[in-house]
Amino acid sequence: MTDVDVSSVEARPDSVTGIDIRRLRLGCWITLIAIAIARAWFTRYEFDGDSVSYLDMARAISEGHPAAAVNACWSPGYPTLLSFFLWLFHPSPYWECPLVHFVNVLIFAGALISLQLFWSELWLWHKDYAGNQDAEIPETAFWALGYAAFAIANLNMIPVSRVGPDQLMAAFCYLAAWNVLRFRRTLRFSSALMLGLTLGLGYYAKAPLFPLGFVFISCACLGLPRFRKTVSLGLIATVAFLLVSFPLIAALSRGKGRLTFGDAARLNYAFFVDGVQHFQHWQGGPSGSGLPVHPTRKLNSFPEIYEFAETNMGSYPPWFDPTYWYEGVTPHFNWTLQWKVFVANLFLIFQIIVDSATALICAVIILVLLAGYRKQLSKAFQHFWFIWTPGAIGLLMFALVHVVVRYLGGCLILLFAGVVCGCSLPTSDKTRRAVGCIGLAALVTAGTGLISQASQEAFGSNHAAGRSPRNALIADFLLENGLHPDAKVAVIGYGTEAYWAHLARLQVVAEIPAHITSTQAHPALDFWESGPEKQQEALRILEQTGADAVIAGSQLSLEGSVPPWVKPPWKKIAGTDAFVYFFHPVP
Repeated sequence: MTDVDVSSVEARPDSVTGIDIRRLRLGCWITLIAIAIARAWFTRYEFDGDSVSYLDMARAISEGHPAAAVNACWSPGYPTLLSFFLWLFHPSPYWECPLVHFVNVLIFAGALISLQLFWSELWLWHKDYAGNQDAEIPETAFWALGYAAFAIANLNMIPVSRVGPDQLMAAFCYLAAWNVLRFRRTLRFSSALMLGLTLGLGYYAKAPLFPLGFVFISCACLGLPRFRKTVSLGLIATVAFLLVSFPLIAALSRGKGRLTFGDAARLNYAFFVDGVQHFQHWQGGPSGSGLPVHPTRKLNSFPEIYEFAETNMGSYPPWFDPTYWYEGVTPHFNWTLQWKVFVANLFLIFQIIVDSATALICAVIILVLLAGYRKQLSKAFQHFWFIWTPGAIGLLMFALVHVVVRYLGGCLILLFAGVVCGCSLPTSDKTRRAVGCIGLAALVTAGTGLISQASQEAFGSNHAAGRSPRNALIADFLLENGLHPDAKVAVIGYGTEAYWAHLARLQVVAEIPAHITSTQAHPALDFWESGPEKQQEALRILEQTGADAVIAGSQLSLEGSVPPWVKPPWKKIAGTDAFVYFFHPVP
């Protein structure tokens, strides 16, 4: 492909649809960012267990403890970015979560810029491949399909409501793909260096980009004609990638006493393939999976009570660094289990794509049908292998272990880009006009779906948690009623969702968990159903852990599991369904 400057592609009316490309881009940018802002606001108090761990890390970094960024489970890029805004604004408990969602919108805008760069480069490759026969997709349709795919991937599959690094990882996927195309087009030192730097920084965003980094570099180098120059530039990209990644790999490996780039995949393999008890309170087993070096301490069997007081491990130690509590686990390979998990996850990926990207699937089917002969389409798909291969390998990598919708957004974009780039249309004005309409229809359909989801988040009862400051109310109540920052508390329910503990700077040191996955037990319900004597015995055990209070019913996911009226000395926390039991008199 000849060296073409991306900036030379001028904004002009599309020759087929007559729509001004600049206005289309501007309209899509305004609409997408407006929807992202609206959805972030409607879900401004939404969080999960992972979110609390990232926020604990971010606060520690903002307060001058950079070592908190080194965590074998959670990557440092996202909490480091959050820490800057926490340091800059010092938000109150009511405004911390909304501020973090605002940061998510900024990351979303960064992902949109990355998509813009990638899709601009992709358009040049598509024109070079299909334009020689005057068979390219109309530019309006090409951009409409790109924005539709982005809307689905980065607003539907990776919602801005979630406090986590998935949006950031998708942005680096698009930047990496853009750099791969530039590398293959220019074969310049600057392109190789940018590719390596992008992949290195992407690894800090999320650990899966480390193994995928070698896939991107291979896609950039393989199949190019100038062998010696390609090899030298490929080595430059690899060296830059490894140099940027080295500090984190060295810190993690030193902490674990073995070479590692992160243990999240290792832990997930033990959870979802080997059947190890997840996500907390592993006491050993199943057979062949090892024994924990430092497990949480089981203090009672009915109801089950666990204690886990540790310093410098956030507001809920078992999930601040799960690899610490699961040290000693030995993931082992079993062909039968691996095959079952892999096949089940492939079906799950197919279901996710069908459910999330119906508009894109329809557009792809029509483009494929219009593209003509099967041999020609197969040749085009092979020709652009370096575009879709990282996405395909990413999906297969997740399918081997564990699949969640938010993991797949960036991979979906790369797969879709490979198909769209290789489509050559019949040289018919009617066909090209029809494709232009199809692209716009896909964009409108995706946008309509996103607006519908935003309305559900704004008014739907299933998103009430995202609009409720209940965690800030609980935090304020506890601090106003005698607890102080750094005090120890116990929880009846899911400690992973104790965001109020983070806001009040408390540490959960013991819990009666809501659910034990390995035995299907429900200790929190057991507590309330066990009778006064058992309850008092459990409370005495919790007090012996050093806890100053016990909080129950603080999670919406446990609504209904706490009786509507609890006898004193339990106190109801105003504005919530939560109760607190103070072990010491409150002035």
